[in-house]
Amino acid sequence: MTSTSNVVGEKDATELFREFQKIRLNLDRVNTPHLSQIKEIVKRVHFADITNDQQVLDNKGDAFYKIYEKDEGAKFNNLTLSYTIAPKKTGLVYGIFKEAPDKDGNKKTIFEYGKFTNYARFLADITAGKVIYSKELKRFVAVQKNAFKLIDETLFSYDYPIEKKQQIPDFLSVLEAIYGQHIKIETHDYNVQPFSFAGSDWIYDCKSLIMEQRKPAANELFFASYDVAYNELNFEMADNFLNLIADDDNSLNNVSLLHAYVLLRKLKLEPPEHFFILKDFGRTGKGLLMTTFEGVFKVNKVDFDKLMAGGFEASNEWLKFYGADVAHANETDGITAKEMRILRMIATGETKTGREIGKDAVRFKIQSVLALDTNESVDISSITANKSRTVKIAFKDRPKGETDGERHAIFRPYWNFIQPKGEQSLAANLSFLIYSLDYLKKQGGKFKFGSVALKNYRNADELTETQRILVVVIHRDGFILASDPTLAQAVIDDYGSFRYQKAKDDVKKIGVKLNRPKKIEGQVFKVHVIEDRELFFQVVKLLKDSEYIE
Repeated sequence: MTSTSNVVGEKDATELFREFQKIRLNLDRVNTPHLSQIKEIVKRVHFADITNDQQVLDNKGDAFYKIYEKDEGAKFNNLTLSYTIAPKKTGLVYGIFKEAPDKDGNKKTIFEYGKFTNYARFLADITAGKVIYSKELKRFVAVQKNAFKLIDETLFSYDYPIEKKQQIPDFLSVLEAIYGQHIKIETHDYNVQPFSFAGSDWIYDCKSLIMEQRKPAANELFFASYDVAYNELNFEMADNFLNLIADDDNSLNNVSLLHAYVLLRKLKLEPPEHFFILKDFGRTGKGLLMTTFEGVFKVNKVDFDKLMAGGFEASNEWLKFYGADVAHANETDGITAKEMRILRMIATGETKTGREIGKDAVRFKIQSVLALDTNESVDISSITANKSRTVKIAFKDRPKGETDGERHAIFRPYWNFIQPKGEQSLAANLSFLIYSLDYLKKQGGKFKFGSVALKNYRNADELTETQRILVVVIHRDGFILASDPTLAQAVIDDYGSFRYQKAKDDVKKIGVKLNRPKKIEGQVFKVHVIEDRELFFQVVKLLKDSEYIE
């Protein structure tokens, strides 16, 4: 293994020139129709040393160059830098060194500047170790402090923007081929760990679901690194909070797996199979829970108005989903058909086109996990035909008669933990994430989501007389005749007819199925029966609490 420096700026211009040869001398080994264009860029890249304070102030450096391949090389002093690689140490000049006769006919080296391009900046960043090629990821990654950022075509187009007429379609793939297929020696000594993240004195491996308590080495790169110590984490608070807000055991299981699922989706260790519906009737802590994703994940709030606007506004809004881990749709009103179409696009991971002002349009596949946060009933089939994709989480209603002061007293320890002094705590959010990963490990590393029936009503007063009659009689007798005169009159008063959509929706919300054939004393009658037992008995409980049913 060739030893290379981890610190950008330790190599001088001559060493950077030698490192750059790995690119220059391998270009002809890659099959590309744009070879000449790339070579024209490469031959204009020259590295320079910044040798004194005056050069620092003047943005100048002493460039190393060779006019002929067999030359030993020389320095050209005080050229204006096109790009600073390492402040006060090295930079890049972009142009051509050549020989020209002076007024006496003697050969003289001159330098002609070229129009700088971000392709040259990318080449310089690779050469200097700001960007490295990861064999584990088969991609270039930008080096950050103990972390890396994956560079794909879309990110490249934003971090290294190129004028449209000057773009080389396969530039990045050519460089990837050089480093992935033709350079046989190690080009860096970083230890890239694609499935681990770290704090100041701990590392979490998301594949093995194991935390190691040690300080990361200087040459270790993780997909994320945080300045958070192990003693700042508090898994007990995370556990207590989730137990406080989850309405039942299956909801507790599902919400305990939520952070882990988002992370493993982000790392592509889990297929994009599920989206989440979070439901309550307000003041349950659900909003506080959703803040625990911030800082750890990229959360994009779904703006239905802009996405439905069309044109540039919609295109710009879709772009916000690029790189987003969570798509948070917060709807307190009923979801319209147009909004439902947008939710379906997100939930099923459609490929969209997005564009920023003054930049080219980019196409990308939505990778965000949809979290639909609502207090309205939602028709799951309108989002996706596969109901097994849906993970539901119900939140515990606060006790009747609870005052704001009483509620604040109960939630205050968690507000202080998650948002101390109104600021989001990264340590708290990492506590929720690691708690979730550890919970996943206890489940055998498998996402086993439980079945949850989301409440459609908070109390019995919200039910129509038709709904109450259906539930009371079916609970007592197991069915109700479709021809029941008391029911028929209630239907007329409430809806006019069961044929209307509002009536059908209300029947579905209480878990009842209409017009099923039933043989009674030798004759077949149409009856209404239970379809969804969980929903039905939720309503039974509401009626019992209100003493409609004994």
